[in-house]
Amino acid sequence: MDETVIPWSRVTAFMRRHMHDVRNGLNSLDLEMEFLSELTPEGEASDSVGRMRRQLRTVAQQLRTLATQFQDPSPVSVKIPAEVLLKIWREKHAALAPAPEIRWVDELKDEQVNVDVEMMATVFRELLTNATVHSPAGPLTITAKTRGGDVVFELREPKQSEMDVSSWGEPFYSTRRDRYGLGLWTARRLMEASGVVFKQHSVPDDGCLVTELRLPIV
Repeated sequence: MDETVIPWSRVTAFMRRHMHDVRNGLNSLDLEMEFLSELTPEGEASDSVGRMRRQLRTVAQQLRTLATQFQDPSPVSVKIPAEVLLKIWREKHAALAPAPEIRWVDELKDEQVNVDVEMMATVFRELLTNATVHSPAGPLTITAKTRGGDVVFELREPKQSEMDVSSWGEPFYSTRRDRYGLGLWTARRLMEASGVVFKQHSVPDDGCLVTELRLPIV
C-alpha cells in the first residue's frame, strides 16, 4: 500500500488543535480536583488529590511546551554584541542539573550580530541538554570566534566512534525512548528563522562531534 502524503502544514495544524483540546480537558479535571479537595478532609485522601492535581498540571505544561514546537518561528531580531550570546549560553549551562563539564574558549572582541535572543537561548539549552545525555564522559569545549565575516560558536563533544548525523533533526526520530525527536528539529527551525547557519559533523581523527553555529557580523 502506498503511503499517504500529508502536507506538513496540516500535520502541525492538527497537532496544535488536538493538544489544545486535550489541555482543555486537563484544565476541567483540575477544576474538578479543586472542588474535590474542598470536600476531602485532611489526611491520606487529601494528599492523594493533591498529587493528582500536580500530575495534571505537569502534563498540561508538557503539552504547552510541545504545542510551541509546532508553531512557525516568528523571530524578533535585535542587534547585540556576540559576547551577550556567549553569556546566555553560560547561563543556560549553569542552570542545568546536572551540568556537564565545559571548557570555554572566548576569542570574541566587539563583534555584533542580529538575532532573536529568546530563540537563541532555546537553541543553546537544547544543544546542552543533548550533549549532557549523549556525551556524559565530557568534558565539552565551546569556542566563540570569528571566521571571515561571521561569528562562529562551536561545540565539541568527545565521542568514542564516528557518528552518523544524517537523520538528526528529523521530526519524530529519536534514539531515546522518552523523547519525541522534536528538540533538535525545533532548534534547527529557530536557527534557520534567525539566519543562523547550523552544521554538525563527526571528526573521527579528533574523536569528537562538532556542532557549528555561524552568524553574520553586522
